[in-house]
Amino acid sequence: MKKSFILICLCFFYSNLFNQDVSLFNEIKSHDQGVGLWWSGHNGWIIKSGELVITTDILLDYDKRKKSPSISANELAEIIDISFITHGHKDHFNRSTTSILIEKSDCLFVLPESCIPIAEELKMPKNRMIIAKPRESFEVKGIKVDPLRAIHGNANFAIYYEANLEDCGYVINIDGFRFLQPGDTHLLEDHLFLKDIDVLFFSPTEHNMYIDPSIILINKLNPKYIFPQHHSTVIVNDSTRFWARGYQDEVKIRLSQQMQDKYYILDQGEKVLIE
Repeated sequence: MKKSFILICLCFFYSNLFNQDVSLFNEIKSHDQGVGLWWSGHNGWIIKSGELVITTDILLDYDKRKKSPSISANELAEIIDISFITHGHKDHFNRSTTSILIEKSDCLFVLPESCIPIAEELKMPKNRMIIAKPRESFEVKGIKVDPLRAIHGNANFAIYYEANLEDCGYVINIDGFRFLQPGDTHLLEDHLFLKDIDVLFFSPTEHNMYIDPSIILINKLNPKYIFPQHHSTVIVNDSTRFWARGYQDEVKIRLSQQMQDKYYILDQGEKVLIE
């Protein structure tokens, strides 16, 4: 009896371990109803509508991660159609992940002008690059994209000394839903002027919108879904705290109950159906 119990426990353990390795890839691949949304950690989001799969600031191969991602770059290369990149920092424009996507997929890359030198260094084909410019809308693979200006912050709530006005955030219009990915940025009027945002990604870190500006943005836009990002992914220490430590809980407790009901703090690999 004791041996049988141990055997059952071991089978359950290894079954769960195996499922954790493959479940996200299989789940995305098999998703065929509505708009599916998965968090891959940091600012990495995977969105699927119909047969279209897009990502934002996908970060899969990074030595400062707390734990391995729920999907590999090789797996993602099999299903991705568009990779959105907001700026050139390695935790957003990840070199190793992008190199695999260049080599093993046919996806398009939407990136700001500030990222062109990095793309060229990675030998990204020019015919797979779509250059985004703040406030200049375009369409790609049937979806409308509205790029926004992004002004990068730094420690002590300061504007980053090397902030680049070419960096972008994006409003991505998919299947009737409007997704806002601001990228790394302080709160701008560009964000507050937006209308009809259904899905908001925001970064409650010291070098982004932190707590009060995040609350202002959420209350102003009143989105249907609210997702904190830029948290719980990278190892936090004295040198990374200002950009790796998120204050998602501190933001949530200061929101109204109505807003808290729409507020999702996801685990890596977790899915939400947008409807």
